[in-house]
Amino acid sequence: MRIPLLVLLAPVAVVLAAPAWLPVAAQAPSTILPGQAIGPFQVGMPIDQARPLMDQYGRVEPLEAADVHGFCNPEASVGVCVLDRYQRIGLDTPGTVVMVLTDDPRFTTEPGGHKAGGPLADFLRTFGVYTSSAGPQPAEVRWDPRGLVVFVGATQNGLTAQAVGVFRPR
Repeated sequence: MRIPLLVLLAPVAVVLAAPAWLPVAAQAPSTILPGQAIGPFQVGMPIDQARPLMDQYGRVEPLEAADVHGFCNPEASVGVCVLDRYQRIGLDTPGTVVMVLTDDPRFTTEPGGHKAGGPLADFLRTFGVYTSSAGPQPAEVRWDPRGLVVFVGATQNGLTAQAVGVFRPR
């Protein structure tokens, strides 16, 4: 999974704490549940438990900067990133997953069946008008009450979801 570092390095002022990890109800292994999980990677789980699960998607690399911390599968369109710090929206709980991101089109949202690479319009039809946005490199739209973020890119086919992420709703 390759997400430009600029996406992950924008500063924010608010720091939130995630509650203790609670297992998500049974789900398909490739389901994106806004506010909860992407596949087996759950918001609130210990990052040390998430890291070994990432091996199933290939190589795993640490991601460390002042505004972001976690692990990523670095190949494009494969796997996930699990973060315990994402300052762009004020998430910082060392050792606990606060955000899961993917650009892997094998993962799809429930509801809607939307995925990375799909049209932004499909996400808007299912989830409604977004509540927050940031940009410009790359643009990000969020549905904070649902715990869903989409990183937006322009292609010849229009605006698309380059990556999809989940975090605890706020």
